Amino acid sequence: MTLTEALVTAARRYCKEHLTRWTRRYSAEHPGFNSPVYSLTDSDYDFLARYHVLAAILDDVEKLVGKTFPSLEACRETLFHIGLTARSLFTENDHPIAIAARQEEREHFVQYLQNLAPEALAQIAPLPYRRRLNEEESSIVRQQLLERWHYDGNHWAPLAANIPANTLFVAQSAMTQADRNAVTDYICQHAMPYLFEITADHSDAEITCRELDTNCYATVYCDENYNWLIYGSHESTLTFAGEQLLLFVRQLFAGREQELNKF
Repeated sequence: MTLTEALVTAARRYCKEHLTRWTRRYSAEHPGFNSPVYSLTDSDYDFLARYHVLAAILDDVEKLVGKTFPSLEACRETLFHIGLTARSLFTENDHPIAIAARQEEREHFVQYLQNLAPEALAQIAPLPYRRRLNEEESSIVRQQLLERWHYDGNHWAPLAANIPANTLFVAQSAMTQADRNAVTDYICQHAMPYLFEITADHSDAEITCRELDTNCYATVYCDENYNWLIYGSHESTLTFAGEQLLLFVRQLFAGREQELNKF
């Protein structure tokens, strides 16, 4: 990696690690935090503010993946700006505790990057390629999916109407780890080097084929040719589309045909 690539990678790592740290800490302190919550405590305001601002920073940082900069300091300044200004629908809570927690996380992010010297950057381990699409790129991909596969960003196969005929689905519970590995291997052998990952929350990205997550939901995978598609639904099914991909899946499930198109 170049020094600027290492700096962007370091920023990504920082956000991912701190998101995990805060989630683990909060779940340890609140064992029932997945239960419905009807009123927020001070601790809730603090955690949610930190989590959402780190997620917003990470989203913007990943838009820099693959980008070139005139200098290391230009890259660093861009990351500073992201750290201090990144926003999402979930970073606008005006509770005093939330405001203070967000600001503290922003400052910690900037301080971390300020202290990273070239010698430290040389030790940064790479992360799998993941580049967030900008709004224009995302719009183009979604338009292609609508025209080619009638995917409009909402529910798709097997429950949506107007689904192309060349699809089939498998319940997630019927997919073994060997099946999942075989699907990933097939895609890596037959698709373009990079895939599009299109999600319900519009965190659309370009990824490597090895980052394909077949245990997904409300997520579409395809490549720039749009000849095939994999969709994980909210109903815990995995839909496959495209003639060649369907041939492979039918071969994969030879002797287990009863699992195809069955909830």
